[in-house]
Amino acid sequence: MKILWTVNTLMPEIANEMGIKSAHAISWVDAMSKRLILREDISLAIACPGPVKEIVSKHLNNITYVVFPQNNKDYWTDILEMFKPDIIHAYGTEKSHNYSLVKNHKNYPIIVSLQGILSEYQHHYYAGIEYSEMLKRISIKSLLFRDGFFSGRWDFIRNSKLEQKILKESKCVEGRSTWDYVSSKNINPSLDYYYCPRMIRSPFFEYQWNSETMEPHTIFVHQGNYPIKGLHFVFIALKKLLDKYPDTKLYIAGSGYFYPKTLKEKLVQNPYIKYLKDLMNKLGIENNIIFTGFLSAEELASKLSKVNVVVIPSSIENAPNSLAESEIVGTPTIASFVGGNMDMLEHNKEGYLYCYNEPNMLAEYIERIFDSNELANSFSFNEKKTARGRHNPEKLEKTLLAIYEDVINKFN
Repeated sequence: MKILWTVNTLMPEIANEMGIKSAHAISWVDAMSKRLILREDISLAIACPGPVKEIVSKHLNNITYVVFPQNNKDYWTDILEMFKPDIIHAYGTEKSHNYSLVKNHKNYPIIVSLQGILSEYQHHYYAGIEYSEMLKRISIKSLLFRDGFFSGRWDFIRNSKLEQKILKESKCVEGRSTWDYVSSKNINPSLDYYYCPRMIRSPFFEYQWNSETMEPHTIFVHQGNYPIKGLHFVFIALKKLLDKYPDTKLYIAGSGYFYPKTLKEKLVQNPYIKYLKDLMNKLGIENNIIFTGFLSAEELASKLSKVNVVVIPSSIENAPNSLAESEIVGTPTIASFVGGNMDMLEHNKEGYLYCYNEPNMLAEYIERIFDSNELANSFSFNEKKTARGRHNPEKLEKTLLAIYEDVINKFN
């Protein structure tokens, strides 16, 4: 089977080959590709946009990479003629190149992966931040360069219109939650929907949380660089926890966006980060917050195995990898009751679910886990068993290939 994937960012392997700086790998794409390239019955190509003037194709480690220019021109006729795929899997509904693909090339079987549903995300963008707090941070720079609180939501609204066009032109989608099933069907009721959880990278299966070796009274949050991620409510919960546990530490992945080093980084720092810094200082919690810097998959899995609890505090999510990773490691986990989270975590059995804008409830649930290793161990055992079954690599590989076969058969 000849499979063509399309992704929204330049993949690191081809970027390094071309001497171009790229973003980090799309983890679930990377994880699945590592399995498929071992099969003799599979030929895999990955098409991605990049800073090139014409199509570039290179074969690296059993994958054919096709890089096309980042503009609105339709390059798919040349790419499809070059590779002649049996099926095309388009990852994401946010970029114009996938719209050109599904609209103009219906002579190929195509399945579209649902990542986030921006048509729904945009309603939750501000995540409970007071309007007055956003107005305080309007500046001439934020108006000129569209980098303020309001511009982020504007971008979501604009891209959601493209997303709706893509889904209305599509016949088949691949998703991973009741929420994305309902949300996609709301846009196009005639879609054929296929369920397939994401592949999680191998290091998360190699580490296991242990109550005897973890660092007590520690919390881990994966990121918080824009309002939807809900970090501001975690700060408020942390303040409440410090009354009983003054040694509490909040670990946050990353750091560059919070403490810029260069003049350019300072000039482009977004208002939400400034809001977080003001809130951190107001609450007096800065000494209890530790930024880990960028963590590789191995480093992240190791960190998850050593903290007391993981919090997924977003105002909206669709079955996030961050939740799956903590569950697979077995770290006691608390997640907001939004989007696909409730499909992934059973309340009171595998962890806690809470309303994202209720930091007092978040603090209460964290406190219960801090207070009881017996409870923490129970959550750890149950979530790990469920998640390792749901994200079993061999099972997911078979599921995805079965989906491809079905889409091809229906197309023919």
